Amino acid sequence: MERVSKFSAIVFIFNFIFAIGSVRAETSSAENKIQQVALFKNGLGFFISQIECPEEKIFSVNLEAVPSHGTFWVSYPEKVKIESLVSKEAQVEKTQDAISIAELLKANAGQAVSLFVEGNEASPINGVITHFAENRQSPEQPSPYLPSQLSYRYLPPIEQASLMIVKTDTGDIAINPQMVKKVKFASGEIKNKFSSREKTIQLEVRTASESRGEKLTLTYLAKGITWAPSYMIDISDNEKAYISAKAEVINEICDLNNVQVQFVTGYPNLQFADILSPLAKKENLAQFLQALNRGSSEFGAAAVGGALSNVMRQNVKLYEYEDKKAEMPAYGAAQAGVSAEDLFLYPLENVSLAKGEAGYFPLFTESVNYKHIYQWNISDYVQEDGQYYYNNRRQEKEPVETVWHCLRLENSTSLPWTTAPAEIVKDGFIIGQDTLDYAPPKTKTTLKITQAANVKAEQIELETARKQDALQLYGNHYDLITVDGKLSVSNFQDKAIILEITKILSGEVKSSEPESQIDSLASGVSKMNPTKKLVWTIELEPNENKQLNYVYDVYVRR
Repeated sequence: MERVSKFSAIVFIFNFIFAIGSVRAETSSAENKIQQVALFKNGLGFFISQIECPEEKIFSVNLEAVPSHGTFWVSYPEKVKIESLVSKEAQVEKTQDAISIAELLKANAGQAVSLFVEGNEASPINGVITHFAENRQSPEQPSPYLPSQLSYRYLPPIEQASLMIVKTDTGDIAINPQMVKKVKFASGEIKNKFSSREKTIQLEVRTASESRGEKLTLTYLAKGITWAPSYMIDISDNEKAYISAKAEVINEICDLNNVQVQFVTGYPNLQFADILSPLAKKENLAQFLQALNRGSSEFGAAAVGGALSNVMRQNVKLYEYEDKKAEMPAYGAAQAGVSAEDLFLYPLENVSLAKGEAGYFPLFTESVNYKHIYQWNISDYVQEDGQYYYNNRRQEKEPVETVWHCLRLENSTSLPWTTAPAEIVKDGFIIGQDTLDYAPPKTKTTLKITQAANVKAEQIELETARKQDALQLYGNHYDLITVDGKLSVSNFQDKAIILEITKILSGEVKSSEPESQIDSLASGVSKMNPTKKLVWTIELEPNENKQLNYVYDVYVRR
């Protein structure tokens, strides 16, 4: 049985704040292998990795990502006792290709060369490269808490190496490698790769006794990876719609090799996601405290945006084309996901995706019930200031009423549909795209296809009575007017349709014909007039026209 040591967690933070410097000595290293990662849609991933302890009681582990504050935990078996875990800077060797003469000289240190230096190309320098300087490392940051160290504003700049020593017959010569314009090697073998040292962050683990073969488990939340879901909905069948889902994964954090991935649907509350863990050593103590105060680290929220932008829409014209149509994906039935309170995790096994890659992963194809719905939404003309703006709207230009052709989809699958772009196709051709709203199992959702050009809608509101200065309140004068609204809808298609009409208004509804469903909305509680929503659901036969009307009283500020 694994446990999390509270004492160890305190030691981790204590050592981070007060430990200074690089790894004290060369220690053995252990592999930090990622086992699982749960992906959120906001650029966060929850990682679970395992470390197999080597023979030594002291060993180092690479930190694969920058954890969010408060999410990094180490679990281990009862028979393993961890004395400390300290985050430290370490130097690692990195091999890379030479891309300049200076780097080529560095790669071939120890070889005999003839150097043609700028300004003296006619007289080459013959000798052996005995020394090639490394770039000067960034000086240790001064502490704001020690009086003996300089302020941050006086940090010296980082110096780039510009020194090479060549042993010649007449003595050693110091040369700036950037001044070498041409080089000739005495031997035929030329190395084109060189090694350099760079800083990284490692976790130094110290155990009380040998624990070879035992496994430690790391869990943490980190930014740099996300998933973007999308759907295709095929309505070629008049009875059933076929919905296919896929996930596109963007990985900018670390390599994934045969990892179990879970795609998370839901809205988690992650208060400290934008604050970097002290173990990452990307901030000093003062910066970390400032991040806690303002709610995010300097590097924490830079790469992750907020809510998704609206999907751009465009009209689609259907052209005549040959008897060739795109095939609907057949990804198979949805796997059984896992519910974790208000979140849903959709699993995918054996995912391999290198850092910097983006992947396409099929999820499922299911058949669901659906029906065609047409919707006409009419806004309220009484604004927050209590003024009535319908006449102003008509004076600007003749309003065009928009009726939307939509799908009413029933989620009969075992998993929720997350909010994502949805492409609608019929007979192999795209006919629309919109955002599919979140829909739990056993619920219905509405998806727009396109504007219904062959369903014409008209509306007008007329003032039929006015009682002037009917009410005085807080220094404002109000007239009570009676408004008669008239709606006209016509179906010019060769098929019957179901039309849902929604009208939002401010005031008290006196009547509606045909009778509508009337709901009181909470959005009107702070306004002079209550806010009502009227809903009609009517059937229109081909070439049929229907008239609807409603009457309401409303207080309008003079």
